[in-house]
Amino acid sequence: MENKFKTYVLDIETKPQADLVNICASGIKAPKTYKDEAKISAYIEQKKLDIRKKMSVDTDYSEIICIGIKEVGGEAALYSLVEFSEFLKVHTIDGYLTCKFVTYNGKKFDFPVIIKSAIKNKIELPFKDLKEMTGKYKVSNHYDLIELNEYGNFKSLDIMLQIYLGISKKPVDFDTASEAEIKEHCLEDLINTEKLFNLFKPSL
Repeated sequence: MENKFKTYVLDIETKPQADLVNICASGIKAPKTYKDEAKISAYIEQKKLDIRKKMSVDTDYSEIICIGIKEVGGEAALYSLVEFSEFLKVHTIDGYLTCKFVTYNGKKFDFPVIIKSAIKNKIELPFKDLKEMTGKYKVSNHYDLIELNEYGNFKSLDIMLQIYLGISKKPVDFDTASEAEIKEHCLEDLINTEKLFNLFKPSL
C-alpha cells in the first residue's frame, strides 16, 4: 500500500514511427508546374522531411522514445513503454490505479500516445484508467497544467515558466538532437513541470 496516492510528473518524448513514413507521405505530389524529375524528387523529399516533424507530434504516427516519471518531491527516471507497464502494475490495487499524474498537455498528447503505442505493440496497460485521464473535464487522478490557460489561448510550458517562474527551457533542435539530448530534455521538462505544479497546487 506504500505506493497509494503518490503523485508523479509524467512527460514523454516521441519520434516518427519509421515504418509509417511512407503511409503518411503517400499523398505527396509535386505541383503540376514541376516538370523536371530531379526537382520533383527534391520537392517530395523535402515534404517528407516536413511530414516527419508532424509525425512526431501525431498520436497515431509517432512512437515513444522515453516516458519520463518523477515523483513529486522525489527522483526522476526514464522508462520504456514496457517498463512503464511494470511501473503501473506496482501502482495498481484491485484493478485500479492508485497514483496521480501531473502533465503539461497530457490529456491531448502524452496519454493518447501511450495508449495507442501500447495497443500497437500489444503491451498490457490499464487502458480504462488511462483513458479517463484524457477526459475533457477535470479528473481526480490527473492534473493537466495546460488547463491553467484559458481555452483557445494555450501557451507553451516554456512561456508559462517564463511568466510565473522567471526561467526558460534549454532550447533543443529536435531535428539534429541525439537521443541522449532528447532524454536530457525530458528530464528537464519533468523538473520544470513539477515547479509549475508546486506553484499552482493551492489553486488546483
